[in-house]
Amino acid sequence: MKKIRILFHYTHKQTLGHTTRSLALCSALCRKSAEVLILQGGLPQPYVQFPEGCRVLDIPLPFDTKASFQAHAVPTSSTARAKFILQTAAEFKPDVFITEFFPFGRLAYMPELLPTIRYLRNREARIIASIGYPLIIDIERFENKKFSELYKAVFSAFDAFLIHSPKQLETRYIQETISSPALSQIHKQILKGLGKRLIYTGYVFPQPTTTGGTLIPIDKKSSTIIVSRGGGAVYPKIITTAIESMKFLDTKIRMILACGPATSSKEMELFRSCIQPSDKDRILLAGHLDNLDEHLRHCALSVSLCGYNTSVQLMRFGTPSVIIPYQNQNSPMPTNDQIARAQLFQEKFQSNILHHDTMTGKSLAQAVKDQLSQPRPKPAPESWFTGAEAAARFVVEGTLN
Repeated sequence: MKKIRILFHYTHKQTLGHTTRSLALCSALCRKSAEVLILQGGLPQPYVQFPEGCRVLDIPLPFDTKASFQAHAVPTSSTARAKFILQTAAEFKPDVFITEFFPFGRLAYMPELLPTIRYLRNREARIIASIGYPLIIDIERFENKKFSELYKAVFSAFDAFLIHSPKQLETRYIQETISSPALSQIHKQILKGLGKRLIYTGYVFPQPTTTGGTLIPIDKKSSTIIVSRGGGAVYPKIITTAIESMKFLDTKIRMILACGPATSSKEMELFRSCIQPSDKDRILLAGHLDNLDEHLRHCALSVSLCGYNTSVQLMRFGTPSVIIPYQNQNSPMPTNDQIARAQLFQEKFQSNILHHDTMTGKSLAQAVKDQLSQPRPKPAPESWFTGAEAAARFVVEGTLN
């Protein structure tokens, strides 16, 4: 029997969220005996391990870095990148083309993706979007009629939109955090208009994907706080404030700082300089922590942003948490997935939420004390975490069951 051929496009801004979720999906597709070719659109991440059985091609002239985390400009290299993707598609002849995040986000990638989408659409390949959460990033632009019509045409090219969260779970919190009633209504209408093409798979549980980093042994006897900022693209203040908070916490508490693989050498120098000599055995610093997932499972408490992968792990493990959701001050978008997900954590897992700009070492320490004084939250149901398997089943077999 002929293997189904899948071309999978993803990119990143030196973060791990999109990379990790994409590779978990590709791994599940390989387990379904699919032939998978990954088009990696960001800067190469040498510490990332790709799933066994997948071929990987780096799209030339990558333009997104952590410096452009808050910007979405279309690059001058889009024509050359579009040609590379189209040529790859023509040679590979996929049965399915999967775009990650696009078209709900990553609008800067429209020029490089549309030629291939049109080409494969004419050859009756299935076009599927893999979306982490049900939020259309540039929803405010849909108030412009010309833009709205363009995107209706783009949406019409897709056979399915796989939303990697439990049905309606994050949708509710996203809708509640869109402060503009007009934009909230537009968002509802767009999702409703996608109808049966909108498919909720459940969360994609992250698999270990990094290598060559730091391995810190698990110490189940001590009270360990894990502080992490995802890939390390934003918010160095989380690390410096966490170090400051230790002077307000019990001396028996140990802290591990997972700064993220995108952390620069200058940032690491800054973090090291903040640690007092007397705390060098109490505060452990890592650029990227290869066994972060195991630490999140066993730690007394997590301090982190509210990105997809870390959040999914905290939910499944029932880990007490202090959340500092990322907020893009340069975006007119009235919410993001982290702001919405933080509300979910506060309501369902009794997490403490702090605002990045106003938090201090003292306020973070108090939030940590509050969490440690409460019972551990109940882990989320296992049925929430079916995303990779359900998505792979849908892509390969055409069914979720």
